[in-house]
Amino acid sequence: MTRRSLRSSDAALVAGLVAVVVALPSLANGFAFDDVWIVAQNPAVRAPGGVVRLLTTTFWPATEGHGAMWRPVTLAAFALQWLIGGGAPFVFHAVTVALAGLAAALTALVAGTFFGPTVALAAGVLFAVHPVHVEVTATVVGQAELWAAVAYLSATLAAWRASGASSRRTRVGWTLGMAAALLFGLGAKEHVVTFPLVLGLVWWRRAVTDDKPMRAVLGEQAIGALLSLGVIVLYVAARTAVLRGATDAGGIATGLDPRSPWQRLVVMLPVSLWWLRLLFFPWRLSADYGPQHLIPDPAFGITHAAAILGWLALATGAWRFRTRVPAVLFGLAWFAITVAIVSNVVVPLEVLLAERLLFLPSAGWAMAVGGVAVAWGREARARPVVLGVLVAVTVVFGLRSAWRAPVWRSTDTVFAQMLREAPKSYRTHWALGAQAFMRGDSATGERELREAIRLNPAHPQPLEDLGRLYTRTGRWEAAIPLLERVIALDSSRVGSALALGTAYARAGRLAEADAFLATMGRRYEHESMFPALRADVLRRLGDYAGALEAAQTAVRRDSTQWQLWLLAAETAGLGGACDAMRRLADGARRHGGPDAAATVDRVLDGVANRNGSCK
Repeated sequence: MTRRSLRSSDAALVAGLVAVVVALPSLANGFAFDDVWIVAQNPAVRAPGGVVRLLTTTFWPATEGHGAMWRPVTLAAFALQWLIGGGAPFVFHAVTVALAGLAAALTALVAGTFFGPTVALAAGVLFAVHPVHVEVTATVVGQAELWAAVAYLSATLAAWRASGASSRRTRVGWTLGMAAALLFGLGAKEHVVTFPLVLGLVWWRRAVTDDKPMRAVLGEQAIGALLSLGVIVLYVAARTAVLRGATDAGGIATGLDPRSPWQRLVVMLPVSLWWLRLLFFPWRLSADYGPQHLIPDPAFGITHAAAILGWLALATGAWRFRTRVPAVLFGLAWFAITVAIVSNVVVPLEVLLAERLLFLPSAGWAMAVGGVAVAWGREARARPVVLGVLVAVTVVFGLRSAWRAPVWRSTDTVFAQMLREAPKSYRTHWALGAQAFMRGDSATGERELREAIRLNPAHPQPLEDLGRLYTRTGRWEAAIPLLERVIALDSSRVGSALALGTAYARAGRLAEADAFLATMGRRYEHESMFPALRADVLRRLGDYAGALEAAQTAVRRDSTQWQLWLLAAETAGLGGACDAMRRLADGARRHGGPDAAATVDRVLDGVANRNGSCK
């Protein structure tokens, strides 16, 4: 009986199973840190209300003010899992574990498709056990990375099949499959926009495999290129419409200049050495890599030069061995392409470095390392050494991953780990502040938030948290400068803008409140609360005509809220517009029903006592 040779599908099965086994400890985890706000307490997940709402809802709930992210596929997946499991964390983590296995299997399939089953096995298993993935596979919000990676890898395989199809019909079918996977991935996470560049790698391998000129392959695949670009244009247009043009992701990391890609490149050069350290030596990991833990350095120095020389050496070696070990060039190019969006050079983000951002790029690392290992192992004398090293790395990485998974068991365990691993990070103090407020220790909470602000004054979230704390406790003057800084950093934070308008009014700064609320009302033309607040301010200024106009604007923007009708009715009555008062009061009763009628009558009686003409 002859022994069947290894196939790429076998390697994919092994890699998938290994990834599942390594991720199994995360099944004991609950909702931790970002999971709480994006999943457990998110109305769009708990009660999605249909496809339209999921397509028009931001990834972070608007009440949390975390910038502009649109990930409808991931939100829809969360909503479905909530429906299936009734909100049980186990269901979410079971899906995460399954996706981790699928991503590893697809990584092996991509490696096997381009470089053979042996490389597929090495790359797939290395990807499956890598400790840098734990932040993704041990959390629920990590599904954004997983869905995006699954779609990205699937689109790559579909593009390969399309490039080798013997008939036009088959080519069109695989091309449409590629486009569908691309669209799905874009809905999961933004960095999938880099996929058209990976198409170049696919077509390079097709030209080499079929011994064709690259020009001929490009000519055959022009439709695929145009379709992929068309899908991205469609995605960008939809995202712009939903987010109303907003592009920020919740703040900018300390040390980055949002206006200068060159400055950001200089800052990120030393950080790129951390990428290599995390990929090759991932024993020391951190729940956060914020400022003071990872210090940005915009002044060119020895570390920057070392980073340039290191990357040039890698690129030169990959190019030199592109024929003997093509997986190295492919893997390095894959890494560079997929890390581009999260590198802070193209678009500045709120983090310099995060382990989760290396999930998809690490597939390129796994292919490159797997290719080197297989090429080295072709020599009979080196084979036992290579096999021993791969087995040892697999065991050590796997144990490290399994040991780390409980860090994300709960928000408390994450906070405790951040304190141990990144004691000087602003995120650590921000987290400690939130934890203190949850247990009722407002003095400690305020102190920790102020320390977070000191460490990272350019991030709006700690400022917003402290400012809104002050508004809840009636410390209006203390809240105003904090909220003003929030809006200066990120004017899209509607919750902070409403809080600032309220703080101006409650502090007696009515002229400032009027000007600010008028500006915000024009900027957010569908938001009813800005004109509603402005109506109250104008009433206090004695401008009842202007207040009535503002209140009626609020009603037009949201006619379902009976309280807005009542606000307009009361304002009309106080200004002597009695007919308008009665008409608007009828609207309040109609939209509020019997439960609201008593309140409407009571308010109108108060108006009549103040303005006898409206009795």
